[in-house]
Amino acid sequence: MTRSGLLVLAGLALGGCVTAAPPPQPTGTAELRVTINTSPDYVRQAIIARAAARGTAGTSPNARTIVLEREIPETTPALAAVCGPHKPGRRVQVVLTTDRAGPRTVVTERRFLLDRGGPRCPVLLTPDDVAAGNRSLAELKAQAETQLAGR
Repeated sequence: MTRSGLLVLAGLALGGCVTAAPPPQPTGTAELRVTINTSPDYVRQAIIARAAARGTAGTSPNARTIVLEREIPETTPALAAVCGPHKPGRRVQVVLTTDRAGPRTVVTERRFLLDRGGPRCPVLLTPDDVAAGNRSLAELKAQAETQLAGR
């Protein structure tokens, strides 16, 4: 068989393969930020209240930071490409840092994957992750600012 005949057969064989759409790719965004028009104390109270409403307990390793963790049942292909294949007990860790900026508070959110005995793997966010995270931070902003107005 000629070389061009082999190429045609290979093309036909590959043309019949059906593949799923590629997973969303990370944008390179590793953190999200929002500025909230209230003090860090009110913001931290709102973060803890929102987490508790979702059944998640937060820890505070220092006065500026709240850490939320939960186990994840599976790892998306985009995360597996960066942090490796899913392992039993894998957890997602959301680190929220509150920094005073005059009368306001800047909240920074970073996410990591944790495997037992392994290092933290920083999560680069997909466009869908960025959109969902920004919606959540906007809800936090509204809740914290409303909480302040009610006092």
